[in-house]
Amino acid sequence: MGENNENPKILIVDTDGRNIEMLAQLLEPENYIVRDTSNYQTSLTTIQNWKPDLVVLNVLISTFNPIDFIAEIRKNPFIENQKILILSQNPKIDIVTGPAPKVTGYLTKPVDFEVLKSELARNIGPSEKNNPLTVMVADDDEEFCDLLKMFLESNSYKPLIINDAQKVVQAAKEKNPNLLLLDLMMPRKDGFQIMDELQDEAQTAEIPIIVLSALRLNDYQEKGVLTGLPEIISKELPKDIVLKVIKNCIGKNNSPEIKELDKTIKPRVLIADDQTELLLLMKETLENEGFEVAAANDGKEALQMAFESHPDIAVLDYNMPHKDGLAVAAELKDNPLFAHVPIIIVTAYSEKQTKMKGLSMGIDDYLIKPVDTDELIARIRMILKRTKQVLDTNPLSKLPGNPSIQARIEREIAKQSDFAVLYLDLDHFKAYNDAYGFDAGDLVLKTTANLLVKLTMQNENSEDFIGHIGGDDFIIVTTYQRAEDLCKTITNSFDEISPSFYNEKDKAEGSIISTDRQGNAKKFPFVSISIGVIHNKLRRLTSFAQISNIGTELKKKAKKELTSSYVFDQRKD
Repeated sequence: MGENNENPKILIVDTDGRNIEMLAQLLEPENYIVRDTSNYQTSLTTIQNWKPDLVVLNVLISTFNPIDFIAEIRKNPFIENQKILILSQNPKIDIVTGPAPKVTGYLTKPVDFEVLKSELARNIGPSEKNNPLTVMVADDDEEFCDLLKMFLESNSYKPLIINDAQKVVQAAKEKNPNLLLLDLMMPRKDGFQIMDELQDEAQTAEIPIIVLSALRLNDYQEKGVLTGLPEIISKELPKDIVLKVIKNCIGKNNSPEIKELDKTIKPRVLIADDQTELLLLMKETLENEGFEVAAANDGKEALQMAFESHPDIAVLDYNMPHKDGLAVAAELKDNPLFAHVPIIIVTAYSEKQTKMKGLSMGIDDYLIKPVDTDELIARIRMILKRTKQVLDTNPLSKLPGNPSIQARIEREIAKQSDFAVLYLDLDHFKAYNDAYGFDAGDLVLKTTANLLVKLTMQNENSEDFIGHIGGDDFIIVTTYQRAEDLCKTITNSFDEISPSFYNEKDKAEGSIISTDRQGNAKKFPFVSISIGVIHNKLRRLTSFAQISNIGTELKKKAKKELTSSYVFDQRKD
């Protein structure tokens, strides 16, 4: 079929010839232009060069990790807004959800540790410290495995962690675990293949299997938990539904949330160029892409506009009247207010000396005229993303810090929809830090951050937010409707893994001896977590400072409990 530029283009990324043929037969009569690829790099190159309207990705593809593939697309500024539909057909799904499933349990991520605990007890019974039952964990998510390991050890099970899918069956033969916790989606070999191979061996066929997966099987989701993308993972793919979903995906506008955001939270770009036509073209293009733009015709005006607009990034022409781009950049870099602002120099010159001079001043990038507007937008997005990560990331937890926390809360206030802010604080952490040392304390903070991410951020496009205020204080912004369930999950899960932070002697005691803030030795219970929940369901929230003050009060109230707990704000004024 010849390509018509007006017909939508669809790229199928899959290795299953039957699925590809089925989709092609479905789409081509509808005048879609269809291509297919199965290789990781070829697929990325095709997306960038061919620019399909939609990528249909089999999330159970075995030749590479599809989650890494999606992440690679999202971090590439040239293709980060690519529309993607997750479409997987696998008759083996009956093994998990069929009328006579071969697995003994199926839990969806994020895993509720209380439910997992009862599933383990139901399948193999509670474990004894002197004779622990072995639980094998097969999952390539190392951070999630760390949490599972802590949970299993806290409940006296012996964990055996396998991150490589190709080693699972052999390890099962050698170690003969009492139970297997299996992720369905692992690179190079999926969970369905692993279960088939275990069934083929007499010595492994009877090992009970509990599937832990973010996949929702035999269901259509507008936002899949695993990817945040439209998702169908089913034993069979009804053609009418598939076609409807594809048409729906292609018809959606990119990033509708961006278009709804208030002007004040758009990234601010200062552009300066004495070529009026180019200046207006860049301004119009950037504004259409969701940026707020301040434009200047010369170097002197560029400095004036910088003080008026406080830009997030500056794009400066090298050759301008009054002050050239490097002179403007030098003044901005010398001013503490603007020293952190990234700068792109646009120039018709390509001499090495000019670039070396700029790089020594801290210029972030160069663009050569004539300017490709697609490349300009991609470079700006890439630099802003990188700069934000450097300036506003807690070095220990890698979570956003206070500037992002304040910006997110102010954004929720401006939207005026129902929301909740969870202020989280670790109890007895100073005592633990004093007794076990800073390295152990840092491990507790990293583990807490990891746990909060796993339980809160259900997919990469989750609208919830997690930040690290500093020390042992964290914050989560979520919907009011989700807040209480999230609090229950976090407090229960934290109490399940907390004992793993301690040595055997202290575990047996159920407490530690440490010093209080006055220097007196006393007993302290295990580290727990307290949560104060501020929301706008009963009263209007008007400022970040107001929310911070209420959160501090509520945390103090929650800390009166001996174990992890949460307190909702009940006041109406």
